[in-house]
Amino acid sequence: MDQATFHSEISKIVSEHRLDKHPYVQLIDSGKATREQLKGYPIQHYEMTVRDSAPLSANMYLRLRELDEAVGQGAAKGFAEEALGLYSHSAGHTELLFELWEGGLGQPRKGLVQSIGSKDSMAFNACMYRILRLKPQFIGAIGLMEEIEVEAYKKLMEGMERNYGITPDHLRFFSVHYEADKEHGEAGHEVIDHFVTGTGREEEFLAEARCLAHFFWKGFDSMMTV
Repeated sequence: MDQATFHSEISKIVSEHRLDKHPYVQLIDSGKATREQLKGYPIQHYEMTVRDSAPLSANMYLRLRELDEAVGQGAAKGFAEEALGLYSHSAGHTELLFELWEGGLGQPRKGLVQSIGSKDSMAFNACMYRILRLKPQFIGAIGLMEEIEVEAYKKLMEGMERNYGITPDHLRFFSVHYEADKEHGEAGHEVIDHFVTGTGREEEFLAEARCLAHFFWKGFDSMMTV
């Protein structure tokens, strides 16, 4: 596959799965989501990524460092942010989600920690670990997921504040990710070009990226039915 076609297919995956266009995000943006549906976002995202945000990013750093030390060094920054909020001067990203759950939605932390995500959210989480363990050269696909969600963060943040009275100090999960994931998405493209473009594995990579994007979208579907 030539480079132009490969990049075009990557762009297609992103555009077809942009989560700011998802019905769940539209419900919150319009103020039509129920209070019960508001709980869907933290429950499903906790299962998909947030519970494991620190170990996932640590694994990304280690796996990339094995492949290329310089590329891995860039991933170390992502780990420091996910685990500690070091670059955003906020908090670890799991803690930021607890801010929304406890302060914004008035729910006990135990309820989120013990929640059980949907089968699609579980599948998304499993697909990420599969790439990390079996195909670390394809880690850039995870960066594409951050690009897919970045504009949804802004809509969710503004919708929850405008329509449901949740204050900005309880919406830092969205404001921090809106800024951080712009950079992560760009870094994902760089990693893809470094490890995939021109290797003959483009079709294989696209299949993995499409699978991730599919379950990410389906995970948001399940937010509507909590």
